[in-house]
Amino acid sequence: MPTLARHNGIQPPYHIFPGQVLRLDVPGGVRAFYRVRRGDTLNAIARQTGHSVADLATLNNLKPPYRIYVGQQLTLRPTQDPPVTVQTTLPTSPTPVLPRTQETRPTSVTTAGAGAKTAGTSTPSKAAKPLAPAQGKAYAEPKVQKNTAVNTAVAWQWPAQGPVISGFSLAETGNKGIDIRGSRGQAIKAAAAGKVVYAGNALRGYGNLIIIKHNDDYLSAYAHNEVLRVKEQEAVSAGQHIADMGSSDTSDVRLHFEIRYQGTSVDPMRYLPKR
Repeated sequence: MPTLARHNGIQPPYHIFPGQVLRLDVPGGVRAFYRVRRGDTLNAIARQTGHSVADLATLNNLKPPYRIYVGQQLTLRPTQDPPVTVQTTLPTSPTPVLPRTQETRPTSVTTAGAGAKTAGTSTPSKAAKPLAPAQGKAYAEPKVQKNTAVNTAVAWQWPAQGPVISGFSLAETGNKGIDIRGSRGQAIKAAAAGKVVYAGNALRGYGNLIIIKHNDDYLSAYAHNEVLRVKEQEAVSAGQHIADMGSSDTSDVRLHFEIRYQGTSVDPMRYLPKR
């Protein structure tokens, strides 16, 4: 305690306050720890402490979908990178914290390339699991704006032609996106410009999957593809042909499409233009 206090210029009786930033990179320290608080996500903690989500998961033996909880103590790897900082927040009672994603290569696969299989059922196919568990504090979506689906800086467009055969559900085990019927080999297009953060088939239930990061808030996911036509870290433009529709990890030909806002799945129909 005295070492940490000296390192942060805190005098007895060592009071700290909400919003204060504490340096955890104590000189000579071997390990540092972070206690999870309400509103924290593994992605945010990784950014604050100079780690990757995959590293934090490995250090703390976290398994997909990398859920963390208020009050949980996370081990932080010592690093010579920029000083480790932690922003304090008001303590609260234990509540599950939703996982978030960041632009990292998965060890198994996460929805934003952070290495996580995700929980849930009854999404694109009977074996598929939703990209973002609908648990914890309720999420407030952006306000609806006139002439657009929602207030967002991303210019969305439909990723494929065809009828929507399965809609979005807020249920815990419901569909976290929409499913579009099509034909095998049909072109799947990027719903907006961005960078590919995952392209592979390691996430059970999603088959050949592509995830695109559009900005710090928005991701989109494209599942069950026959052929992937883009690679990770590749920049894509809106409407670019990124995959061919198929039936990988599902019983029929379809595209399962998701939009995530700050790590939480939202209804794509509120974002896509009306047909």
